[in-house]
Amino acid sequence: MGTTNRRGLIAVAISSAAVVLAFVVGPAGAASPTDVRIVSHMTFNPDGPNTGDFVATGSAVDDGLICASGSVIDTRLIFAGSQSGRGAQIPVRKTFTCDDASGTIFVKIQVHLDFASSTETFSWVILGGTGAYEKLRGSGEGSTVGDGSDPQTGNVNSYDGFLVN
Repeated sequence: MGTTNRRGLIAVAISSAAVVLAFVVGPAGAASPTDVRIVSHMTFNPDGPNTGDFVATGSAVDDGLICASGSVIDTRLIFAGSQSGRGAQIPVRKTFTCDDASGTIFVKIQVHLDFASSTETFSWVILGGTGAYEKLRGSGEGSTVGDGSDPQTGNVNSYDGFLVN
């Protein structure tokens, strides 16, 4: 192999390593993930969308990444995948609107309903937002429990995860 070929291969190797390093390290000044816990009390409405309220806590609230409270509305809900008789998948889209008028946050949750244990767990991801939350990103896991009244009228969703802005 000639000297020119070796120099070319070395240049390609160095360039490739730089590209890989940029992807692994990320851009300078990138924000660190910040913990959040959101608890949402939902009321089921047979004549319209489910509605509720939420309270957020954790470093994400302390750092101003998300407001501390507001309202929630289900904008889309699909009950699917119950053919097995063991469980169902329920993708739900929600809009969180902050009490302080700082904006809205669009969230998708993927509910995993287990018929045998009567438990609901879910994963969640932020799809976008308005106002102060246009660049907000985040995701996590959650669980659902009854709200203490008739389980057909409402529930409580607890979201645990992280946010980045």
